[in-house]
Amino acid sequence: MFLQHPQTISGKHNVIRPGIWRLTAASCSFALSTAATVLIARTLGPSAFGIYMFVLWLATVAVPAVGVGMSMMTSRHMAEIQGQEGPRLVAGAFYFVWKRQYRRILLYCLLYLLLAFPLSWFFAASAPALLLFLAGLTALPLLLSGVAGITLRSLRRFDLLAVIHLFGAGTNLFLVLIAIQLQGDRVGIFLLVSAIAGTLTLAVALLCIMRLLPMRQAMQPGILLQDRLTRGLNNSLLLFTLDVIVWQRSELLLLAHGHSSAELGFYALSSAISVRVIDISPTLLSTCILPLLLHYVPGQRYTNAGDAFIKTSLYVACLTIPLCIGTLVFCPVIISYCFGSAYLPVVTPLRILLISAAFGSVATVSLTHLANADRKRAQIRLGTSAALLNIVLALPCIALWGVTGAALASAAAQFVSATGSILMCRKLILAT
Repeated sequence: MFLQHPQTISGKHNVIRPGIWRLTAASCSFALSTAATVLIARTLGPSAFGIYMFVLWLATVAVPAVGVGMSMMTSRHMAEIQGQEGPRLVAGAFYFVWKRQYRRILLYCLLYLLLAFPLSWFFAASAPALLLFLAGLTALPLLLSGVAGITLRSLRRFDLLAVIHLFGAGTNLFLVLIAIQLQGDRVGIFLLVSAIAGTLTLAVALLCIMRLLPMRQAMQPGILLQDRLTRGLNNSLLLFTLDVIVWQRSELLLLAHGHSSAELGFYALSSAISVRVIDISPTLLSTCILPLLLHYVPGQRYTNAGDAFIKTSLYVACLTIPLCIGTLVFCPVIISYCFGSAYLPVVTPLRILLISAAFGSVATVSLTHLANADRKRAQIRLGTSAALLNIVLALPCIALWGVTGAALASAAAQFVSATGSILMCRKLILAT
């Protein structure tokens, strides 16, 4: 994502407007989604919020492995394939991928229905069966939104995609405000809100695609294009599993079995905040700072891949370190003000996770470069080492220290994964 930029940029207006607009839309989406999370957390309280976050995680954690375009690299690769074709072929490719996604949705629904009751029995009060089924509804629009996202990226409509994301965040916040006034099972109501907001956002994305492409004159992709699309849809299940163990809050499984739902809520919130922190600096750099630098400072243009890697990593580090330090220092005030004093136990695990988040944010550049270089074996070795470390540490640490132990195990694994990616990428670049 961060190593590929336009070779030529014509005019001040063309550079600043897209960067500032996309940054503004992303910032507004971030603010609205954060506001919705704050309202949900304050309304539910730590125990109910822990159940809400856990069942939502169980329902959606496997979506990137099943869904088309949910992986960043898969989405970009598919968009590049479709972007080389004309509008009629892009419309045909949309239909082709959409039909394949329906089959994956059926597979997901079958597996989810088979696993829902065993999961509910194993995790007991932390994952009631009814809430698991309601959470499963949120995954369905996510599974189809990847197809719409691929098509809009292939059309280079990043501005429209940003608006759709903003619409989704605004709709979710609006529905959350309405749900707060309702009586009943608040966890179930908020899960339904998430599913409805996702469905409405998907509907808007589909309407935009219908207006942009000649869907009635769609041309069926040829055999070669179908083969390229099919191969592009394939995700590495092993890499995905390793990523879940290291970066996707897999410690929730241990906390949910044998610990209180309040502890579950504390760790889920601290982990969610650290993930947001990881995304801020790369998003800010790619949508605003780099376009401005490339326009106003011609000497900053990259001469080769090594130069791009070093400079981009330094830019991300310069943005990430002050952000993480500020969040680490002021997180007690932020947590108390936004979520209330009941969530102050979040502070300790959050501070631990923020340290690994800083390395993870800088490592996004390395991960992108390694994916582009197709270094799958090296990524698997590194991911396996980090995942094993997480599992080995999580079992005793969570048993001894609960939420703090989960944060320590996760931070150690993430540090190993991020540092290893940076060193591996540096070695790869120096060897070329």
